[in-house]
Amino acid sequence: MTHASDNSDQAPTEPRALLECDVVMAGGITSGIIYPGAIAMIARRYSFHSIGGTSVGAIAAAVTAAAEYGRRTGRHPHAFRQLEELPATLGEKADDGYSRLFHLFTPEPQTAPLLALLTPLLGRGGHLRRIFHVFSVSLSTWQVAMPLALAGGTGLAALIVLAADGYPFLFLVGLIATMAFMLVVWLAMLAIMAAYRWLPAWRRNGYGICTGNFAPHDVTGAGKPPFQALTPWLNHVVQAAAGRDDNGPPLTFGDLWNAGPDSTAVADGPSPSEPRSIDLAMIASDISRHRMVQLPFIETPSPLYVEIEMLRRYFPPSIVNGMVERAGSYDERVEVRADVIRLPRPQDLPVVFGARLSLSFPVLLSAVPLLTPDFSKKDAAGRIPLRPVWFSDGGLTSNFPIHFFDSPIPSRPTFCFNLIPFDAEAPIVDTGETGADQEGTSEWVLPETRKPIAQPRDPARMAASRPKAPPSGDPRPGEAVWGFVSMAKGNWVSPVPFTAFDTAPGAGILPFFQTLLNTARFWSDNQMLIAPGVRDRVVNIALRDDEGGLNLDMSSDTIADLHRRGQAAGLLISARFDPEARQDPETGAANEEIFANHRWVRYRNFMAAFEDLSRRFARARRLSDRAAAHRGESLLDDMIAGRAKEKLGYPAPRSAQDFYRAATDDLEQLALKMAAATQADSNATFDRPRAFGTDQRRRPPGAAPRPKMRLRLRPLVNNDPREETADPPDLPGQA
Repeated sequence: MTHASDNSDQAPTEPRALLECDVVMAGGITSGIIYPGAIAMIARRYSFHSIGGTSVGAIAAAVTAAAEYGRRTGRHPHAFRQLEELPATLGEKADDGYSRLFHLFTPEPQTAPLLALLTPLLGRGGHLRRIFHVFSVSLSTWQVAMPLALAGGTGLAALIVLAADGYPFLFLVGLIATMAFMLVVWLAMLAIMAAYRWLPAWRRNGYGICTGNFAPHDVTGAGKPPFQALTPWLNHVVQAAAGRDDNGPPLTFGDLWNAGPDSTAVADGPSPSEPRSIDLAMIASDISRHRMVQLPFIETPSPLYVEIEMLRRYFPPSIVNGMVERAGSYDERVEVRADVIRLPRPQDLPVVFGARLSLSFPVLLSAVPLLTPDFSKKDAAGRIPLRPVWFSDGGLTSNFPIHFFDSPIPSRPTFCFNLIPFDAEAPIVDTGETGADQEGTSEWVLPETRKPIAQPRDPARMAASRPKAPPSGDPRPGEAVWGFVSMAKGNWVSPVPFTAFDTAPGAGILPFFQTLLNTARFWSDNQMLIAPGVRDRVVNIALRDDEGGLNLDMSSDTIADLHRRGQAAGLLISARFDPEARQDPETGAANEEIFANHRWVRYRNFMAAFEDLSRRFARARRLSDRAAAHRGESLLDDMIAGRAKEKLGYPAPRSAQDFYRAATDDLEQLALKMAAATQADSNATFDRPRAFGTDQRRRPPGAAPRPKMRLRLRPLVNNDPREETADPPDLPGQA
């Protein structure tokens, strides 16, 4: 059996011999290069059951799910080897000097000038160099070059006259005035072109520079596969990993649910309510209604339709044909349009469609326009009309959906990958909770804080410090790459990454506003990063100053460096949760498996939260009935029994009234019983306070995990039947 610390590149082909895991991947655009190496390392020891991601993490999730499908069905037993080769492939150069990664984002002709202007701004170099690059690119547009040439020509003629007449001072003044005039003309023409041509074209293109489906023209690479746009490339990678032909039926979410060597095809497709062999989930943002949505169960709060022509603009023919063939049924109340289909059912939705919906990075990639019924209106025939609803990048609402696949007491680990920007830090800190009855440890800050990942803008994280050629094979103990990877162990904590925007050079205006935006985007995800029972399953990976985001033209050395960090992260998190791993891949010391501690902490967290919730329920029931009696309204027991004098929505079925009453009383009595036990013995609680007095480092024996977790009611973001109703536990006497 291959262990996480081995140097073998042989991926097991028998899934049943592997441990099970779930995985969640954060967004980050081009920094997603990290994921293939990490997933390939994990795949040696684990099979993937539930897979989730946002933005570029959704693309990585789609390819991971396809590779697991290929391995599990036997269609492509070595799919994860192919996955590990992706970064090197994306770094291949075309004849024009740009990489395959760059050409994935080929713009449509009408928006090409915007990308040409944007690319120099994203490159390396100082501000003056970037401005010069933008200037040189803008000269390729005659609408800018001609007025600039006229302004320069007029000024040059005047300068020649002044020089000939012998006015050196006026010549100098004229030279300065000419340069200033040319600058004003240049800026004015850029503004005019942007306002009247480029930005309107960007809007018509779905508020994006490229749809991701426009093929690069006149781009070749000797002896290399054809260079493709993003969506056709993704379709090729997904289909190949799944052991399918590019032009064949697209891999669907239902195919994943029904994967396995013994699975049989179901004529009507697998049921969404049945157990799933491979469960893939992605986040997108419904920007028309300012909300998060989760794929493939996206039809909430209303049905979704799509124009066939829009599909043709955004997706390759095989995806379009597959969606048209499996179109959903029209709601009989909705207007019928020949050019519009209803989205296929969740089990019939192509995986590539979901990934593209999640990866719609604002400005660069076009948002995806779908249609939904406008129930507030009716046409002349009494039908409900359809109106547009736009979907953009999932990272706008949840860039790191760490909550995916959570369980009160997990049966398998959920591996999570978090990307740390260059101006942020991710140290590891000892909480002092290393033992059940220990009050703390003498070493409060661990050596991990001296890693480059623990220091924002550390010199070792600069692009200039990048190794020219990363070592081959698996990352070895003590290798420099481990300075870019950190992971909390057991009860240690990885604080929410600090962003050092206040130490940025210059006026700091852009870093300040970028930090404000990221706070609005990431606050919810970051709240979870420090939670006990969550923080120990997150591996942090540091980025250099020229990586991630919209750095589309990364060099092959940059891509190889990112890939190396992904391999290290995958090896580390695999070993930490593997009971048979003998060696810690980072240090070479004996490995300490942490899944048992992880399960125990999650159990304690859940029970403490449940204890708190039950107490609040018991107290609220009494207070609510007392207030109802004061107002002359029906009590809760009257409502349960159907004796309420008020008109109630969602009444209890008559046959269930006894169950409602008994279950409500049982929960209240359980809360009272636990409260009485705690009063009699302060140890009789799942939620023992954390600290004595003001010394936060002192722990009473058996203190509860902190920060405190709270159970609360929130509406689902999808219509997944397996999330609406949990499977009941096995009852006594059942197998």
